[in-house]
Amino acid sequence: MTIDCHMHYEPQMFPLDRMVASMESHGIEKTALISTMVEPFSLEGKAKKVAGDMMRAGLLHANPLGQVFYQSTLSGKGYFVLLGKKYRIYDRPDNASIADAIERYPDKFVGWIFINPVFDADSVAEIEKWSANPGMVGVKAHPFWHRYPVEKLDSAAAWCRDNGYPLLIHLGCRGGSGDYERLPEKFPGLKVLYAHAGIPYYRKLWAYMKNKKDVYIDLSSPYLDEKLIRTAVDSVGPDRCLYGTDGPYGSQPEGQDYDYGLMKGWVESLPLSDEALRKISSENFQAIIKS
Repeated sequence: MTIDCHMHYEPQMFPLDRMVASMESHGIEKTALISTMVEPFSLEGKAKKVAGDMMRAGLLHANPLGQVFYQSTLSGKGYFVLLGKKYRIYDRPDNASIADAIERYPDKFVGWIFINPVFDADSVAEIEKWSANPGMVGVKAHPFWHRYPVEKLDSAAAWCRDNGYPLLIHLGCRGGSGDYERLPEKFPGLKVLYAHAGIPYYRKLWAYMKNKKDVYIDLSSPYLDEKLIRTAVDSVGPDRCLYGTDGPYGSQPEGQDYDYGLMKGWVESLPLSDEALRKISSENFQAIIKS
């Protein structure tokens, strides 16, 4: 069984019916959806590949210098910047769209409740509103793109710990947005899942995880490649890693559907036992979501 723990619902790029068809053709039994947060963009092209390779190398081998490259993808005025082109970041997550997708395909989708404590000061109320939907299984936050310190997630983290929900976080590197120690230290028992192998910290975060219970990473996103995924799994072990894609953002040509096969193949080719691969592919996700 394979569960994609990290996929954005971007109907302009990847409508639900085509997503379900692609899941079935690539052996993805279930997908955990997150509402879209940025104008659609494509990662196709040699220049974009080179830029991605440079960022990965910098973050893995020359951190914190690599963080300068990472930070350069974010405009202070609320845009994601890719090779000079800007894409508007949405401040208000559309959790209703995820609830609708779950209602249409309850056997295929579960959802992350996406919060932005800068836009909505009472993020706990947003969580409580959508947690009534049994298909919602955790909470997602993006301190990097939404530009806030991790401490603003304290109330949400307390709610998640007390209610058995995992908290999925995409870390930044400025203004407290990268404080990966705060929530695990302040809220013991909280299950924290750091997106994209713990970008932008990688090795530093991986070392922290070794002595910290209930901290995980997902293996999603074009931020990663096959080599980096292998390094991450070697560093923290298969018990702490979850398969995900961060689709529909990938290297497929504009206008073509997201290709699940590439990243799924990277995970399946890891030199691990069948048991370890099952943990990464589905069992770790099933273990951390609310039962």
